[in-house]
Amino acid sequence: MPREIDDKKTRKALRRLARAKRAATESDGDDTRLSEWEDEFLGSLEERLEKFGSAFNDPDKGNLEDALSGRQSVKLREIEKKAKGKGRKPMSRGSGFKRKTPTYSSRNRDINDDLPDEVVATPSETASPGTAPKPVAGFKPIVIDGGKLKD
Repeated sequence: MPREIDDKKTRKALRRLARAKRAATESDGDDTRLSEWEDEFLGSLEERLEKFGSAFNDPDKGNLEDALSGRQSVKLREIEKKAKGKGRKPMSRGSGFKRKTPTYSSRNRDINDDLPDEVVATPSETASPGTAPKPVAGFKPIVIDGGKLKD
C-alpha cells in the first residue's frame, strides 16, 4: 500500500542529515567525530529518504506523513548535538529514589497535645488485663435519680 510522502519534510530531513555530516567532518577533536555506527546510520537514512521519501514504514513508529520515525529523529538530534560539540550528558550517580519535596506533615492539631499528661493516659497503661478502666483523675460521676440531680 503506497503512502503519500511529503516532499517538503523529506527535503528538510535530508538537509538535517547533510548538516550533521558536514558539522562532524569540519569539527576538530575526538569528541565530535562520528562513530562507525553513527556514520552508517546517517548513510542508511539518506539512502532510504532518497529512494522511498521516508526512512520508515511501520505506523507504530511514528506519523506516516513524517520522513523520520520518532526514534530516528531523536538519534539524529543527538548526532547533531555531538557534531556541535555539546554531546550527551552522562547519567548522574545520585540516588534517584529520594523525595524531591520535603515530606508532608499534617497541619491539624492533636487534642491530646493540649491536655495535661495525667489526663492523656490510655486505658491500657492504667488498667490491668481483665479489669475495667479506672476513671481519669478529676472526673467525678454524678448519679441521677428520677431525672433530678442529687447533691
